[in-house]
Amino acid sequence: MKRTLLFTLALVLAGGLVALPAIRALAGGFPDKPIQLIYPWPAGSGGDIASRLLAEAAGKQLGVPVKVINKAGGQGTIGAAEVAQAKPDGYVLGSLPIGPALTQPIFAKGLPYKTSDLVPICQFTYLPMVLIANPKTPYKNLKEFLAYAKKNSGQVKYGHPGVGSVPYLAMKALEQYGGFTMIGVPYKGLRPGVTAVVGGHVDAAPAVLAPALKLAQGGKIKILALFATKRMGLAPQVPTVEEFGIKTYPQVWTGVFAPKGLAADVLAKLRESFAKACANDGFNKAMAKAKQPVAYLDAKAFAAKIAADQKYFRTFAAEQKK
Repeated sequence: MKRTLLFTLALVLAGGLVALPAIRALAGGFPDKPIQLIYPWPAGSGGDIASRLLAEAAGKQLGVPVKVINKAGGQGTIGAAEVAQAKPDGYVLGSLPIGPALTQPIFAKGLPYKTSDLVPICQFTYLPMVLIANPKTPYKNLKEFLAYAKKNSGQVKYGHPGVGSVPYLAMKALEQYGGFTMIGVPYKGLRPGVTAVVGGHVDAAPAVLAPALKLAQGGKIKILALFATKRMGLAPQVPTVEEFGIKTYPQVWTGVFAPKGLAADVLAKLRESFAKACANDGFNKAMAKAKQPVAYLDAKAFAAKIAADQKYFRTFAAEQKK
């Protein structure tokens, strides 16, 4: 009898130990170890800095360290693939720009993941992109640029970092809005295109706001407009394209993603924690000091934006095949 009781007690205890992880999960045990936040470009860029600032703020909300891991290569697709293929337990996330998260799966062939393999947590920033021009060109703002390009359709040259890139499609949006064509000149990145504008080899080009401001202050370029919904505190004098009536254009956003298949409670915890991190005053001040804009969108709004961008880029891809 005594042996039977002891055996029964052992089974009960064993069952309790097996059930502990499940009980802990139900009690909100996630997370209980550091979280990796994969950024698919090298360390030191503006996006990397923004990701590290967000990681620090999110770690304080989650109660565990959030460590940025740089996984560069393949135009960001190597890091994005690692996020998409990670175990869906919430411990591997990605800080992914629009390129590897959305445009590369549309334009590149043979990738081991799709945009649908990535679950949005939130958008938290974007790359402020402006339209710049050589100072000797006859237009002072975007309105005059559009009028000049329409009058001289097929003659204005602009630099861009490649067909299908967001900066390239931003210029195509101007063509579509203004009803004209321009001559696109591809370069290996945004910086060579900016150099071409300074040297007078092309008339205009998209550029990153912060370095463009320095060149404008030195009289080497002029800034015509900002591709954004509202003016930035960093450059309140620069008008947005929307002020000139242009509502449809792509943005170089960056958001936090998880692999598909996360438990609902884990996903909810991550979304809530990153929302609080983005609203944190310390995070916003640190981002402002780093000259990085905070542009938070919750999961629902971000998913809607992703769907709209997918439609935009797929339409363009289909037109390119005609």
